Amino acid sequence: MGPIITLAMQKGGVGKTTTALSLGVALAARGRRVLLIDIDPQANLTQGLGVDPSQLEYSVYEVLLNPERGSAFATITTDDGVDLIPSSLLLAGAELELAGRVGRELLLRKALRAARDTYDYILIDPPPSLGLFSLNALAAAQRVLVPLQLHAYALKAMPQLEQTIDLVREINPELAIGGVLCTLADRRTNLSHEIERQVRERYGALVFQTVIPMNVKLAEAPTAGVPIHRYAPGSAGAQAYSALADELELRLNHQR
Repeated sequence: MGPIITLAMQKGGVGKTTTALSLGVALAARGRRVLLIDIDPQANLTQGLGVDPSQLEYSVYEVLLNPERGSAFATITTDDGVDLIPSSLLLAGAELELAGRVGRELLLRKALRAARDTYDYILIDPPPSLGLFSLNALAAAQRVLVPLQLHAYALKAMPQLEQTIDLVREINPELAIGGVLCTLADRRTNLSHEIERQVRERYGALVFQTVIPMNVKLAEAPTAGVPIHRYAPGSAGAQAYSALADELELRLNHQR
């Protein structure tokens, strides 16, 4: 039974979707069975795998509306070795549609019960803002992977995220931070080094040794609709996410 990992940071532009996509593909390249779930109405993860959200028969929207059906009916196989439950334009209105539903924060958890026996890793990409979709991701997951941009304001969003995780533990007691990932690192600046030092001082062993650099190819890959490992396999970004996959596997094997 594989772990369900949600990406989370209550701030946009930190490399959350890039991490979900690139880490998932890197794990699949090691022979792991990987399911990616896009529960963000912007559908960036879906488009990053070359899937057109407007052309889907089923998406995560139908999964949330019908969790008793499971998730396999909305899962598609991609060219990059990972399976995907895509997002669609319909998801934008689903938060209001589900607002009065009993147990609405547990819909994804219910839908994924059977999938945990099928995959080695399930990675969820929710919106950066706290809302129904982010709560569903946190309620379904065992671990939270936190991308933390090495920027002056990087640490300011962390206390709110930690408080949110503490609250969600009331309905999902096994939820815990599984790792903090330093992203968008600019090794040319003293600021980047100083913020990384502060992050490691504060979070210790939770911080991955792997650091994701600022990399032009990582920024270009989503526009091409392909993951970095296919767009520029020799780039610093691709190599960093391959290293992260190795480190994550070691860490989770130690935790199991």
